[in-house]
Amino acid sequence: DQEITIRDFQTAYQAQINAAAAQLGTVPTPDQAISLGIPSQVISQLSTDAALNILGEELGLGVSDKRLAEGLRSVSAFAGTLGTFDRDVFEQVLRQNNITEKEYFDTRREAAKRQQIAQALFAQTPAPKVLGEIVQRYGEDRRILEYFLVSELSLLPISAPEDDVLEAYLEANQFLYRTEEMRTIRAIQLSPEVLAKNIDISDEEIAAEYERTKQSLVRPERREIKQVSFSSDEMVEQFQAAIADGKNFEEAATLLDLEVSELGRLLKRDILDQRLAEVAFGVDLNEVAVGPSAVGQRAIIVTDIEPARTMTLAQARRQIAQRLALARGREQFIDVLDQIEEQRAAFIDLDKTAEEFDLPLVEVAISVRGEELVEPLNLDPAEAERIANAVFRSEIGALAAMATLGANKSVWYDLIDIEEARNQDLEEVREELVAAWIAEQRANALEEKANGFAEQLKSGQNLQDIAVINGLFPVFSQPLSRGGDGSADIDANVAAVAFLGGEDHTGTAQNGNGDYVVFRVSSVIPAEEPLAPEDQDFIEANYRDNLFSDFSIALRDDAKLSINQGVLNQVLGFGPNGSSQPGGGLN
Repeated sequence: DQEITIRDFQTAYQAQINAAAAQLGTVPTPDQAISLGIPSQVISQLSTDAALNILGEELGLGVSDKRLAEGLRSVSAFAGTLGTFDRDVFEQVLRQNNITEKEYFDTRREAAKRQQIAQALFAQTPAPKVLGEIVQRYGEDRRILEYFLVSELSLLPISAPEDDVLEAYLEANQFLYRTEEMRTIRAIQLSPEVLAKNIDISDEEIAAEYERTKQSLVRPERREIKQVSFSSDEMVEQFQAAIADGKNFEEAATLLDLEVSELGRLLKRDILDQRLAEVAFGVDLNEVAVGPSAVGQRAIIVTDIEPARTMTLAQARRQIAQRLALARGREQFIDVLDQIEEQRAAFIDLDKTAEEFDLPLVEVAISVRGEELVEPLNLDPAEAERIANAVFRSEIGALAAMATLGANKSVWYDLIDIEEARNQDLEEVREELVAAWIAEQRANALEEKANGFAEQLKSGQNLQDIAVINGLFPVFSQPLSRGGDGSADIDANVAAVAFLGGEDHTGTAQNGNGDYVVFRVSSVIPAEEPLAPEDQDFIEANYRDNLFSDFSIALRDDAKLSINQGVLNQVLGFGPNGSSQPGGGLN
């Protein structure tokens, strides 16, 4: 017998939880882990490994310490800065994973035994030859189709239905025609930026701040830049020769029929290409420089340089005023916030609070997503959704708590009206209902027509005759794979149906454009090239892996596995009865 300890389970379970969290972007709860099948997967893997470990012990398999040490040195996770094994890194990784050195080597020793079993039983087992042939035929066979298209152009117009038909259609599809629940709120927002809009900064304050900070109020250098791109080294040489002969930048470009691109008057930080930025801000005025670009070579020239200079008071006035107002807004923020909270606790109307502190009061009806709040409150979508979630948990007349959106951003609101979600009636949705009904009728008619042609074809009628009689055009496809023939007509959807049969197989399938393809497989082109060696190796490896997996599962099933359900539920965070708070346990 071999016991799977609580620690074994916890270690493997946590590894699976971490993998799921990386994929989902959030750590699964115990209930979610069960819905994902994680506990069952862990138990299955651990019990399979245990069954193989028992067999390894019965066979007297083992691995030497020397072999384990050699394997340890090849693990890249334990390598230091020099790329070789580093014991400090090794110990750090073990600590991070809550594993002792003995547990690590025991785990590696058991894994080595399982690998020996797999090697001994299946390493020399070849995959059946027919398996490679099937894979090759599946991937490389081609078909040529004789086909015609059945599109909506072949249908007669469909008139709008009577009201009784529309009423019945609306009743059958009422779930598509419902209003959203909307909630109307009145809201104010407080932030340093909001407060700053109402703060006046005097000319004297601006002038004083300018004198204090003018050394930092520098307008960076700007350069007017032009460039041409070259398609070959030969063209670079010809351009440079033209410059050397006295031609200017534009003349040399015109001589070689090159287009001059005007990049504009730019700051260095405006240029995303770092190589271009370094060259453009390193050359002299009207100097031509040739250098590499992302797609080849290019030449640039700087035609004007606006030097860096200290901003005047007039130029810096607005910037300084905004900065000072924002700083004062930050100073006032906490005090104003406390006063608003006091007024809310005293049930003072929100409009009076907004008026006292000169804050914009907005009234808006919002959906559960809150997108209607983005513009009036200047929120990002995530912030708006957070407010909406709170609103949809609120009740009319109840004092809603302050919604904090960051260290310096808060919103207060009153819920004043709720418009419940409801079914829409015919007059509200008549136009879109008529369009949907007609679209459905046309889709049904098109499918029925294509299926009728397919039945005629199946009964033995000639494809070309069917097409010509109905004013359609029969054509032959290019040789197609299971992905289609590269055209819009024969895509993967059509190819999938065509590959269900061999030569003279008939059928119909809808392509991505919504047209139906009625076809007959005119010919099958079998794969001729042998399977590539790397593909054959892949098949062999997977075949052996599957054999070993089947063997391992059978070995596990023959062993007697018992689970202490109470302990398992406690490890997973459930109560003794298998219930979480709330939710269900592992059953």
